Amino acid sequence: MSRSNATTGFALVKLLAQTKTPEYRSPLLESMLKTFIAASKKLIKRLKRKLFEINIYLGAVGEYWTSSRGWRGGLESRLQEWPTKVALEAPSEPHKIALFVGFSEDLTLSNRAYLQTLISAGYAVMYISNCPLQPSGRDSLAALVWRLFERHNMGRDVGAFRDGVLWLEEQGWLAKIKTLIIANDSMQFLPGRYAQSLINELHAFESSDDDGLFSHISQIHYTHFQSYFQALKPAIFRSSLFLGFWHDYVPLSHRGHCIFNGEIALSINVYRRFKNVRVLYTSNALLGVLEKLLAEGRGISGQTALRLMPSLARTVQRGHAGYSLNQILDKGENKEPLVGWVLFCLAEVIENNNPSHVAAFLYPLYLNCPLVKQDLCVAGSFSLAQAISLYEEALLDSAANSEQVIDVEAFAKEYAKVLYAKGTPMSFVNKPRESALKGITGGFVYGATYDGNF
Repeated sequence: MSRSNATTGFALVKLLAQTKTPEYRSPLLESMLKTFIAASKKLIKRLKRKLFEINIYLGAVGEYWTSSRGWRGGLESRLQEWPTKVALEAPSEPHKIALFVGFSEDLTLSNRAYLQTLISAGYAVMYISNCPLQPSGRDSLAALVWRLFERHNMGRDVGAFRDGVLWLEEQGWLAKIKTLIIANDSMQFLPGRYAQSLINELHAFESSDDDGLFSHISQIHYTHFQSYFQALKPAIFRSSLFLGFWHDYVPLSHRGHCIFNGEIALSINVYRRFKNVRVLYTSNALLGVLEKLLAEGRGISGQTALRLMPSLARTVQRGHAGYSLNQILDKGENKEPLVGWVLFCLAEVIENNNPSHVAAFLYPLYLNCPLVKQDLCVAGSFSLAQAISLYEEALLDSAANSEQVIDVEAFAKEYAKVLYAKGTPMSFVNKPRESALKGITGGFVYGATYDGNF
């Protein structure tokens, strides 16, 4: 609210206070007063949230600089290694390592399937748990992975990436291996055909001239590779750019810091300096598949596209549906397929939003992507019922014609449990500090096509 608006508002309050009875008040003055009060409430709410965000950031800075497990202690103070059967029984040196960061006290079905896929692809898994493990979880992991660590969670997953990379460097592994994967369990895994597709992609990458392989790319804020899954070759992970970034990175337990100074800065300062990199799941890859299906008479309908995409409720309520989204809406209402240029509109909607949300189920069902975000509902992108239903649909599709036996019901129940535990934006209406800590806003709204005005 501008200074002039505030001055006008206070003048209105004074004028209305001088009016003895409400019936003598002008309807225009009443309307202006209500507008002023509503704007003031919004401003106070935003200021309150900003104060919480500042408090959380300062707390993270203080923790890092004063804690014995921060800058004074180094990564050794944060990492506790546990013996594993794999390391004891197979002491041969691995030539491919997957650094995997988990945040679950037990070994979930999703993480087990994810780790088994990486192992099947020939990777020795270095598992870092960002939370204390239950004895059962520790035992299960010790029977599966190459190296197992519990970590004091300073700096979230990006902080764990840093500690893992620097540990591998200190131990001499980066000088020996041919491929390094960096991944976390913020994604729910889809076993079966989709998992096998990822293995095939990894083998193709290893024999290619590419230096980096990433699962998702986003154009939001800056063009950057999202950090859920990264596969790197020595040209990158032995480079001074890569190692220098991790040596300099300060692992603060602050969401915004991890995103902007971690994930995005890593892409800008390191990954995008390399020309031979590839992204697995993109809008143009999706477009190619959909155009092929259209030519075969099996094109995606507007209704199907909308069913697989985030809720339109808030976007329509606020009148923010842009041109491209409206074209898809029109096809959905008329029960028509997405043809020609409307398919470009779908790609444009994906590119102008977070692709791991907008294409959360489009990429699995059409590109065999085995990764689905776990924060779809708490971010307000999907309803609980929609996300659970679509995940189960993707599971069934991945299980079809797969040699792997999949307990679809068990996997679907686990994902439902994760989503319900995280909640929805409504769950945080009366928890302003927690919503600021987790970056939860009023819920997902589709972004319009960028036109230079925001």
